[in-house]
Order: sequence, then structure tokens, then C-alpha cells
Amino acid sequence: MQKRDSAALVALSGIFALVFVVAADFAAAAEDVGSLEEIIVTARKKSENIQDVALSVSALGKDALDRRYDVDLQSWANASPNVVIDDLQQGPGSPAAIAIRGIGTTDVEKSFDPATGVVLDGIFIGVNSGAMLKSIDVQNVEILRGPQGTLFGRNSIAGVINVTREKPSTDEVKGSVRASYGNYNDESIDGTVNLPVADTFAVRFGAAKNSHEGYFTDISINPATGEDYGRVGALDYRAISAAALWKPSDAIQISYRYDKSWQTQDAPPLDNSAQPNQLFCSYYHQCAQSVTTPQGGNRYDVLEDGVEKGANSFFDTDLHTFSAGWDFAPTYRLDYLFGYFKTAEGVYQDFDATPLELYETNRPATYYQHSHELRVTHTGDGPFTYTAGVYVWNSGYRIDLTSYIGFGDALYGLPPGTILVVPQTVQQKTDSQAAFFEGDYRFLTNWTLTVGGRYTHDKKTSGLIDPSMPELAMKGSIDNPFEDSWQQFTPKASLKYNFTQDWMAYGLFSEGYRAGGFDGRPGTYGAASTPYNPEKVYNYEFGTKTEFFDHRLRFNADVFYMKYKNKQEEESVPTDVGTGQETLVLNASSATLKGIEMDVAANLGYGFSISGNLGILNAKYDHLVDPTTGTDLSSLHLRRTPPVTGTISPVYERPIGRGTASIQLDYHYIGPEELTFLNTPQSSNPHQNILNATASYKINTTTISVYGSNLTNNDAWAEAYDVGAGVGVGGLWTYTVPRPPRLFGVRLMYTF
Repeated sequence: MQKRDSAALVALSGIFALVFVVAADFAAAAEDVGSLEEIIVTARKKSENIQDVALSVSALGKDALDRRYDVDLQSWANASPNVVIDDLQQGPGSPAAIAIRGIGTTDVEKSFDPATGVVLDGIFIGVNSGAMLKSIDVQNVEILRGPQGTLFGRNSIAGVINVTREKPSTDEVKGSVRASYGNYNDESIDGTVNLPVADTFAVRFGAAKNSHEGYFTDISINPATGEDYGRVGALDYRAISAAALWKPSDAIQISYRYDKSWQTQDAPPLDNSAQPNQLFCSYYHQCAQSVTTPQGGNRYDVLEDGVEKGANSFFDTDLHTFSAGWDFAPTYRLDYLFGYFKTAEGVYQDFDATPLELYETNRPATYYQHSHELRVTHTGDGPFTYTAGVYVWNSGYRIDLTSYIGFGDALYGLPPGTILVVPQTVQQKTDSQAAFFEGDYRFLTNWTLTVGGRYTHDKKTSGLIDPSMPELAMKGSIDNPFEDSWQQFTPKASLKYNFTQDWMAYGLFSEGYRAGGFDGRPGTYGAASTPYNPEKVYNYEFGTKTEFFDHRLRFNADVFYMKYKNKQEEESVPTDVGTGQETLVLNASSATLKGIEMDVAANLGYGFSISGNLGILNAKYDHLVDPTTGTDLSSLHLRRTPPVTGTISPVYERPIGRGTASIQLDYHYIGPEELTFLNTPQSSNPHQNILNATASYKINTTTISVYGSNLTNNDAWAEAYDVGAGVGVGGLWTYTVPRPPRLFGVRLMYTF
């Protein structure tokens, strides 16, 4: 751990300890203080108090969500320790880079399975594009840390972000409208209405719209006017939803929801951070100003060439969710859940981020997934309860990629100014079936044993259309694809002991795995035809959950030790054909990840409450060999593994006049982190200090708020990628993109 981060850890630990001591003192002394909000989670696919669940989970309930100004899934990263969430800014759809306890994925390609399961109303979103969920009509958010292989299956090797939205209700007519305006002409409005149609039937409708003019300035010169192009990165998002609930009897509940969204935007702007040892700098003199300063200077000043100005990308989604539940006996329930999710997208993007036309792509793509889950749950006061079920998944995508390469004179000796047009189509499909079981057995007085397991069978196919690979005529075409299959069993066991009604401790062992597959961006036939195998994580964990002073103070903590085997490493490496680079995915490494996590929340009295979390992470490679040279790289850092993360969130609320005023601050700390496989200095982040704030005044059912996010105006990199890099070889260039700058505005909300 770096010295500066050791100091930050000491400071944060001291602040966290001080918060706990002060919270305990106030909570004990303030007799008129109400209890903390009870948080009910469905982390184990049944409703439970978060304090009774023997696993590491953080949650935001409805009250906490209403106080915050969350825009999308990225906003929830500060709600849990050892969680990093960034927008990859590669193409439309806000693809998400999520890392929990140092495990995550950093690529937008749909061939890369996610490491964190993003689950929306029970539906697993199977790709990074579309996983950056909008904070609209959300009821609660749960962040489960550590592998969730038993109940959620493959591709939840890091954890699960479980999001539940409001459902139709037969109780009464109700709804809400929110409207906001902020800098960068950020305009947002959304609303919902719930309509009971009969005692047994209700519907719920929603709509949302958001637009802004972009956070970047294109400083390249317009040849027609001699001026720069001005603001770029504009976005326009629209969504509608319709849901229905039918309860033909007290024992049966059937629901359906349809969501449709449209997003048009400028292709996400990128920065050129090429260094002297990289081709774009050494040959074309398109260089970053320094290791930390991109070519444009200010990280929000970009250079683009050859890209149609204006909205040149789109991302459309459709989601169908159907569920049916039947309480067929006093303590038995049968649930069926069906989900269908599809996306269509297109983007023309200037990846070289220079005034020259060196590397640009046109990337139209489609994706679909549909899943079926049938499970039976036995609950009640008896000593034995369980959940068991079967799961079927099918998905597929196709991308018709065209790359425009302007550096053929440097690599292939072509005449200067020649633009190589390199087409490639990739189509991949996945079929997966699983059976799972998890049961609790309460023995003696205060002991509960949990055992479970999941058996999964995966099959994947990959076909290409690529004129540079004549071998595809024999095997590997769209009509005669490569294929492979894998089987995996992921067990779980935990032991929980309740010292008192408000204090429990647990020990946990769990396994998770991320599916194998085929490269989705190969440049050679060997890379296209060679599958990579699943990776696995073995998690050992001990934790405690406590509440004090009549539920006015909550403190949860855990320690974990994880062994990461057959880790899939993706690296952009140089080639002498096509685009001059390809992405290889190989099971090239193993690693050990260990750490400590703490959550605290307290009602202090006198209108004050506070919450916070602290994560300490030690992530190291045990073994890492470069997939192209055989060089030992075990001294490198794993990507997105800051050694310290922490959040402190004080809230003050008091009656003023006819209403109630409140203010919430969120200070979030992220330690130094690496964003690229080779830890290049131009892609590294120093420690980050991020401050968000919301101040509100509520009268009856109307609330007006002012908000600010990233008030410290932190411009750390959200994503970085070394293109065509190898050990001892700088490669072609590095592109980078900063996190959103300081944002602020006003919001009005009305509920009825």
C-alpha cells in the first residue's frame, strides 16, 4: 500500500471510529430518537431483514433513496465498501465497469460476460451495455458483495446489484412527478401514476426524459468556419413503462411490466493520452502533453476528426418482465419469472481522439436475452426452510464492425493518407441451464446452518464474417460456428449464531464462477477459434451484524479472504494484419484478495443521523504470465482495486415553518487504482475525494431540492485503454476519459 494511502487509511479509520463513538454516545443519550428504518432485502430471493442475512450486503431503502440525488447505477457506488462503478464511455448505452472486492470487467464488448450480476426486478442483465440502470421508480437497491453462485449463478462472481422498482398497488390512486434543471443544460423530468382498476387489479404507468448538452468541448478546428466545434457529448434519453398486477385470490399474484427506452447521443468523447513510446506519438506526433495531461490539455477538451458532428449514436432497449406467484400451502410458495431484454445500437466513434483520421469505427449491434426461472420457497417458523429451483437462459448478439485505419503507412508501408477499411462481423450465442438449492436449518437455540449449491451447464457458439480469415470457410463462419461447453457446480455453506435478538455473527464459504467463451474482437484465426475457460473464486468470510439502543445504532462488519483461479485476462496486443491489434482473452493468472468491510448507521437525535462505510482491500496476483511474451507480470496491480474506499454521509433534518428542511452530505474516498492491464502511468488514478450534497425543503407533498455532485470537481479517469500494447512495447496509443465534472441544479418533486 502506498504511503499516501496508508495515511488516508489511518485518517478514514479514525474518522470512522469517531463517527461510531459519537453515534453511540448520542444514540444512547437521546431517549426520544426513533429507530432506524428497517431494511428488507431479497438478497436470498425471499424477504428478510438485512440484519438477519448471513452475507455481506449493503442496501438503500426508500427513505434513503428519496434523500439522495441519484441519476443511475453509478451513483450507488458510495453506498457500499469496496465497490467501484464507472461509465466505460465506449459506445452508447453507458456500459458499466463494476468492480466489487477487486473483481470486475472493463470491456464493452458483449462477448465479455459481466463479473457482477445487475438484477432488475429479478431479471439478470447479461451484458455491460444496458447495465447502467437509471434511478427511476426505484424502491430499493441491494449490493451483495462476494460470489453469489448459488442463487444467482454464473457471472455473479464479484457480487450482485439487486434493484427493485415500485409495483402496482390495488390500495389507492397515487403517483409522483419530478423535474430538475442543472448546469450543462441538464433537463430531466419523470413521473409515475398508480391506478387501482378493481379490488384485484391495478396498473402503473411511468415516463422519463433527460437531456444535456455534454460535458466536453471539441477544440479541433472546423475547416468551414475556422472555429472549434464547441460543446460535444450531448445526450437525449426517453423511457416509458407500463405495469399490471392481478390478484385473483389471496394466494395468487400475477404481474407484467414493459419498459421501453430510446437514447440518442454524440459518440462519447475520448482523450488521447499517447506517450513517446507509442506509435501515435512517435510517428504521427499526436502526443499527450504529459503523463497526466492528455493532448487537449484540459481533460474535458477533446480533439476529434472524421466524425459526423451531432447525435451519431443510439441505444434502444425493450424489457418484458412477467412473474406469477402461488402460495399453494401455508408455508410454501411457487414462483415463475420470465424476462426478455433486447437492445439495438449504433455508433460511429473516433477512438484515436486526435485531429487525424487514424482509428475510427462504425459499430451497429443487436443483443437479446430471455430467461425462465421456476422456484419453490418454504418459509415459516419451523427449523428447516429452503429455496430450490431451475433456470434456463438464452442470449445472442451480432456486431457488424467496420474499422477505418489511417496508420497503414507506419505499419504496412502504404502511401500516406490511405484509409484501410477493415470489416468484421461477429455473432455469438449462449445457452445455459441450471438447478439450484439453498436451505437453512436452525438447530439448538441460536444456531443456523445454511447449505446450498448450483449446477450449471453452459454452451456457447461464435461465428465470424472476416475477409482476412479464409480459414472461416472450413470452420467458424456464421453458419458453421465454433462451439464449446462447460459444466460447473458452485457450493455454499454458512453457520450463523445469534448472541441476542440484535447481535449475530456468521462464517461463510461460497464459490462463484464466470463463464468461458470466445474472443469477440479477434484479429487472427487462432484467437477466433480458441475458447477461454471459466474463472472461479473461492470466498471465505466472517462477519457480524449488530444493533444497539433500541435499533438507533447499526454496525455491520466482515473480513474476507478470496482465492481467484484461472482468471480471465483480456489484453489488446499488436498484430501484423487488419487493425494492427487484437484483444486476447486467456486464463493467464491467479490472485488473492482479502480485506475488511464496515457499515454504520445511526439516529443521533436532534434531527441528526449519519451513515458510513469503510472498505480495506489487499489484491495481489499470485501468478500472472503475459499471454503474448511469457513474461512474469505478477508484480502488477489488479485493475480497479483501490486499497481503501470509504463514505461518510451525515443528514440533518428539522421542521421549519410549515414544512421540513433537510440537508445530506456524501463524502466518498477512493484510493489509488490502475485502469489498464499493464498499469501504464498515463492510465493510473491517484486517490480521489468526491463530495455530493442535497438540500431539500418539503411542504406536505411537495419537495424542492438543490443538489450538487462531484463538488470537488474531481477529474480522475473513469476509463483507460492501452491499444496494441505489450511488454516492452508501447503499442499504438492510450485513450482515456474522465468522470463527469461538477454538476449542480434544482429539483422539484410532487407526490399524490
